[in-house]
Amino acid sequence: MDPTNSTPRGSRPLRVVLVSPPLDASGGIGRLMSYVLALLEPQQIEVHHIDSRGRSSRPILSLGPLLRSCAALVVAKARRNVDVVHINMSYRGSTIRKSVVGWTCRTLRIPVVLHLHTCEYVEFYGRLPSTLQRAARATFLRADHVVVLGHVWESFVVDELRVPRQRVTVLYNAAPGPVEIRLRQSRSVREGIRLLFVGQLGVRKGVTDLLTALSRVGADSGDWSLTMAGDGDIEKAKTLARELGILHRVTFTGWLDSPGVHSLLESSDVLILPSYAEGLPMAIVEAFAFEVAVIASSVGAIPEIVVDRKSGLLVSPGDVDALEQAIRDLCADDQLRESLARAGRRTWESRLEIGQYTERITEIWRAVAAGTNSQRLTVDPESEDQTQ
Repeated sequence: MDPTNSTPRGSRPLRVVLVSPPLDASGGIGRLMSYVLALLEPQQIEVHHIDSRGRSSRPILSLGPLLRSCAALVVAKARRNVDVVHINMSYRGSTIRKSVVGWTCRTLRIPVVLHLHTCEYVEFYGRLPSTLQRAARATFLRADHVVVLGHVWESFVVDELRVPRQRVTVLYNAAPGPVEIRLRQSRSVREGIRLLFVGQLGVRKGVTDLLTALSRVGADSGDWSLTMAGDGDIEKAKTLARELGILHRVTFTGWLDSPGVHSLLESSDVLILPSYAEGLPMAIVEAFAFEVAVIASSVGAIPEIVVDRKSGLLVSPGDVDALEQAIRDLCADDQLRESLARAGRRTWESRLEIGQYTERITEIWRAVAAGTNSQRLTVDPESEDQTQ
């Protein structure tokens, strides 16, 4: 049964309050939640978004939005306009703000789903003094259910934070995709191989390693080009590409919205994401959806989705030699590139399609709102097969 359409006729919809920064300023998790909201039927599930941070990067300026979000929850509870609160939580300031929101929900007796989506939470938690660790742990323990991006964080939440395993669900990021894949003209010898990077340009995403590896590849692997789509330190990346002698092969687009990224994926052959730290990048999920071969670092939950030499190529973060070889392999071997791309598309169809994700997250909302959150929700039955 589709949980987005399971409300009995004549009854009111499930009322969900989503607490997060503005969705268009929340990176991958904002894009993911936007995809989910676009699929929901308001007659069945009504979602009200509350901005808990605002658009400023200065922590002190988030105090106003935080207080307003807590006040909005009080009003929603008083008017009986909330059944469950979904909190998107990252690290640093986000942990502080969402702890306050979680405490408010606990006081008001509003059920909470806590969605941890940062790739750096384990390290962040380890650096906290013991008093703040206890406070952070309490935030997770107060939540009725915790959603994480991969088994690596499930282990942390269960073993370190001591959240009961039945209250933790691994839910991989998901994305929409085309019904059919169009032939990529770039796969002809004449046009060469089109490489793509999507993300914030900087150290964490491995931009220096990528440009260095490509400078070594040079013209040896044919007529390739790279498009770098994302904001961040664009000028620094341009300067490095110029110094390495490959600027004429690299195009910088700046930040792109989802349609812009999808347009690039339709004409790209290989997505490269050599990051040092990741959760589960939306760029990889969307590359799978558009049947684009993937080269990525074996960090975060990426190895839970990308199986090396089967649905993509994995390299160790910082290993420029391995990254160079992976690029050479996919530029030179059409059969391997196509095989990985097709396998990635099959993974998306079976595990990462946004309709399936929406059904799973609404199942969690309904279970938590109804107080039937006593058994672990199984949302990824194919995980064991994928990692073998």
